[in-house]
Amino acid sequence: MFKLINILTILVLLTFSSEIADAAPPCQEVIVSITPCLSFIKGQPDPAQGCCSGAKGLAKQANTKLDRQGICECLKGVLPKIGPYDPKRFPLIAQKCGINTLIPPISATTDCTKV
Repeated sequence: MFKLINILTILVLLTFSSEIADAAPPCQEVIVSITPCLSFIKGQPDPAQGCCSGAKGLAKQANTKLDRQGICECLKGVLPKIGPYDPKRFPLIAQKCGINTLIPPISATTDCTKV
């Protein structure tokens, strides 16, 4: 059942991602990478292994400020569509997954020019 919910979430996010400005990496790729993190940002105590893998992959692709801004804008645009979540849990992904890249809290009011 949980996998079905994740698949449906991916489909919904991919549908809405076409409304988001293109990013490097593409927004669809960002969505697929963070989908395993949804349960964590919604309150589960630890991120799944797939969450850490996806976040590490994104961190490797966030080489420039423009890359980081694109990822931020993508997430800022699609996350409100997943229902309630805790934006403050995003920085915890880096901490719990051993990623050296700073991940800011991401919400509808995040200023992505400052990432």
